[in-house]
Amino acid sequence: MTCRAIIISLLLSVISILWIHQASLIQASGNPYAPVYLLAVPPVPAVFCLILLVALAPLTARWLRRGLANRELVAVYMFLVISIPPTTFGIVQMLIPFVTNPLYFQTPQDNLLQIFEAMPKWFHPHDSEIIRQMYEGSDDGSVPWGPWLYPLTVWTIFMTLLFFTSLCIVSLFRRQWVEREHLRFPLLLIPMSIVQREAPGSRASFFRNPLVWVALALVTLHHGFNVLNAYNPAVKALGVSYPLGQMFTDQPWTAYRGLNLFHRPQMIGLAYFVSLDVLFSGWFFHLLQPTLTMVTEVFGLQADARFPFVQQQGTGAYLAMMLILFWVGRGHLGRAVRKAFGNELSIDDSDEPISYRWALLGSVGGFAAIIIWTAVMGFSPKFSIPFFAMILGFGLVYSRVRAEAGLPSMWAYPFNQHAPTITNLVGTGALVRGGDISNLALIGSFTWISRGYFSSQMGYQIENEALAHESGIRSRALPALMVVAFVFGCLIAYYLNLKSYYDFGALVLHGGGAQGGYNIRTAQTLWNGYSGVLNTPSPPDLNLNLGVAAGAVVTGLLVVLRQLWMRSPFSPLGYLAVLNHGYALWGPFLITWVLKAIIHRLGGARLFRQLMPFFLGLAMADLLLAGLTRIIMAILGPDILAGYMVHFG
Repeated sequence: MTCRAIIISLLLSVISILWIHQASLIQASGNPYAPVYLLAVPPVPAVFCLILLVALAPLTARWLRRGLANRELVAVYMFLVISIPPTTFGIVQMLIPFVTNPLYFQTPQDNLLQIFEAMPKWFHPHDSEIIRQMYEGSDDGSVPWGPWLYPLTVWTIFMTLLFFTSLCIVSLFRRQWVEREHLRFPLLLIPMSIVQREAPGSRASFFRNPLVWVALALVTLHHGFNVLNAYNPAVKALGVSYPLGQMFTDQPWTAYRGLNLFHRPQMIGLAYFVSLDVLFSGWFFHLLQPTLTMVTEVFGLQADARFPFVQQQGTGAYLAMMLILFWVGRGHLGRAVRKAFGNELSIDDSDEPISYRWALLGSVGGFAAIIIWTAVMGFSPKFSIPFFAMILGFGLVYSRVRAEAGLPSMWAYPFNQHAPTITNLVGTGALVRGGDISNLALIGSFTWISRGYFSSQMGYQIENEALAHESGIRSRALPALMVVAFVFGCLIAYYLNLKSYYDFGALVLHGGGAQGGYNIRTAQTLWNGYSGVLNTPSPPDLNLNLGVAAGAVVTGLLVVLRQLWMRSPFSPLGYLAVLNHGYALWGPFLITWVLKAIIHRLGGARLFRQLMPFFLGLAMADLLLAGLTRIIMAILGPDILAGYMVHFG
């Protein structure tokens, strides 16, 4: 990576992070999805900046004497997709409220102060006045950096350790997925198409295809009418979804009342590159869940209102797929181990981002360091090992979903199910056995990781490694590039978020009020629940555990079915993805499945290839116009801003 590419990456990262910060924290309405509209997969600012660099290629070629090469553009993109996410509500904006919330909201009637005091001392500042000013704003808006310096430094080290450990894990699977299984990485079509040029300094050939401009025009109309509808409800517009559930008002069809048909151009465009079996499985298994509810109600079999335990099924599916990935890759992993500590001649790791020796040491040693570090804090290994194994294992499975299916969703993993999976199995009383509440305080403090972007970061890690391989970028420089990008993103995020917290008060940001915005309310809900555990601990939950087991068994059966019947329409990846984010995925999957079936019937593979630029243009245009639409709505006023929320799942 050249010096000028590094400078451009740092500069664009700061601009993008400022953009995200302003939109997600300062201007955000009460809509809980407000902070994620720019953090699509891939992030809107990363795509926007890449298109801008290519569009300005003739000018930059004149200023820099030599135009930016494709490798440099790709390197800038890889830096941005890692540096941007920490600033928003999935990492830093989640971390800070989670470790300070119990002190600010504690009352004599609850146990929050006791929980706060059980946290490690380096988690947060100790002065209650510093925390109060963060939530309510300080008189002069100044940030007390001294008390914050040590906690933020240690948290940065811990998060970087977790980030590097995950990077080592996905690096072990790179060759298996990229060169042996030849996974397609559909999401990489976006940056690769943008930078595909005849020569440095010229514009991308992709944008010369008229189908791309047709897609851009359609998406412009889509967003334009939605903005006009927010300004004047008399203007008809498609919106972002259609509430199909409103048609099901009579028993037993009320089980379908929650159905919303999303029709986001970005998801439809990228779903075009997803295989038909994954698309079919996505909408089929999503609709199967309310169908199961209806059938059990009709026959009077439903004894638990939580049936069919969708989140638990999704967790079990991820657990099973995690083991399956290691089993399928056992041959490659065995050769990697022998190469790392022996002289395995059948495999060469000279072109790997991380040598197999360091990847193994980083994976095993990093995980061990996390467990030892948290054990010193008071987090028992019997809880920390499964918790962080799920953090990293679910991230690996999510990476596989991104690599194989190109799923453009940040949330298609067992969102916030890591700690509940453990407590459902052993009961919450196990966290406070013997009167020691350290395990409860720590599993609650680390819960923000299971709600944030660490899983999606692993998706970007493996995609960046595949992108570097395709672009001819020197792979050994890639890990350092990504670690620097992550740390840089965290540092800028610390400054911007704390500055805004002490300027305005964290309670009023992100559409907040007396109880704060989305992240603060989320943290308060969690800690209030854990406060109740001290008074009334709950036993293991058999039904939820059976839901996890069911998800694991179904996933295993789908994998076996695929081995016995290669053309099976049922995909285990489609099953596990839609169970974890089905409400936003099933609609685009159904629409695209129908479109692809028609296209294959009318023109076969030839027509499919001819229409690829159109669907890729839909995705790119939606990402690009999301930012422009948000800017226009901000100019029109806060009411318009709240009336049409552009967000991506």
